[in-house]
Amino acid sequence: MTPATPINGVVWIKREWKLLKNPFPATGMARVGGNDDRENGQLYEPGVHTEQLREAIDKFVLGMAFSGLKFGYLWSAGTSPNDSDARGFGKSVFLQHLTGLINADFGATAYQDSGLDESDAAEVPICSLFTSFDTTQVKSLGAALFTAVEYAVRFHLNDTKPLARTLRDRLIERVGDDDVKVLTKTVADAHRSLRGRTLGPPNDKLIVALCDEDPQAAVNYLGNITPMSRSRNGAVHFATFLVFAEAAGIKHVLLCCDQLEDLASTTTTKAKRELEVERFRDIVVETLPMADMVALVTTLHPRASLAMKRAWDLADLPSFDLTPANQMSTMEMPPLRNADQVAQLLRLYLAAAAKQGTERESDIYPFTSDAVDRLFELSARKPRDVLRKAHTVLEVASAQNLPRITAPDVESALSLPGQQTTTTRKENPGTIDWSRG
Repeated sequence: MTPATPINGVVWIKREWKLLKNPFPATGMARVGGNDDRENGQLYEPGVHTEQLREAIDKFVLGMAFSGLKFGYLWSAGTSPNDSDARGFGKSVFLQHLTGLINADFGATAYQDSGLDESDAAEVPICSLFTSFDTTQVKSLGAALFTAVEYAVRFHLNDTKPLARTLRDRLIERVGDDDVKVLTKTVADAHRSLRGRTLGPPNDKLIVALCDEDPQAAVNYLGNITPMSRSRNGAVHFATFLVFAEAAGIKHVLLCCDQLEDLASTTTTKAKRELEVERFRDIVVETLPMADMVALVTTLHPRASLAMKRAWDLADLPSFDLTPANQMSTMEMPPLRNADQVAQLLRLYLAAAAKQGTERESDIYPFTSDAVDRLFELSARKPRDVLRKAHTVLEVASAQNLPRITAPDVESALSLPGQQTTTTRKENPGTIDWSRG
């Protein structure tokens, strides 16, 4: 029974359902590095995409480490041939999870999950970086590469270290000395050992900052670089970081890149778009240390493909078409198959928002099982859409002071005026903040 005098929905969520807040994201737009776990991808449930994670390791990780893969493409092609918006399938957080999995032990778990053993991981240690284009500041390859270095220096989870600090630990172990001068000389020697075409001298200040015993040294150094310099010199910063990683014994780096289609936004001229794509070839494929170390995996969907195809073909880069001929360099994120996958998504968010020490009727409470079934039926089969709709249903049901959320409650909440079954407007997450911790 609902109370005679309605209780505020937020109060109802906290007191009746024993939740700290609405567990679900209002937008479902990944804000990597943000502090809100509902939106930053840290509540990603890998069990929803177990098969895809194995496929990504087989194609992208092992392809990079042992088969010379330079470009991989993570697609979402939509739920049907007529799907006008193939976004919201969880590609961004999937790549974020893959990056974290690799960096946790320099690829050892990924290798072993694929059937290799510890000796393979020791022979070819790897790491991963994450970056993203956007329509505000990261409009060039240089800016995107600079953001990847920021990720390595600033991004960390809870009590873990950023990748740059774990690489410094490896470097100290290899050298047998933690003196900054010794470490910086080792990195400089690694750059001098390059025999092919480079971008020129490395950034000595960044090397010193990466080797410094103060974990904030590199953070502070990168934070003082102007947006213009980030774009112009981002590739040099990236190459410098790769030399640092190589000195620490890293053989390959998987660079995960999101929102490639923003290079083709209306604010980017055709000439600039084609120039930036040409730089993918010049920098990633033809310039050391990138040519020896880096494999790029980028997200794609049909609209992005249409926008980027001409420039990609002109640069003679490996085809990203989702065809059998490209099956070893492409993979597709599928739509959700059933209500069980929806329940997997909801459980993690509900558990994270549950008050400590409270008992819950079930791991999907306040939803009933038939409510989850109906949520799946009314969704667009995309994780983003499911989570947005779950947020709406919680808001409506709590305002109505419902003790539980049933299938009719889901249907009623999602049929309110102004509610839509899909959302097509793109929301720009803006500049990435890697300071999550």
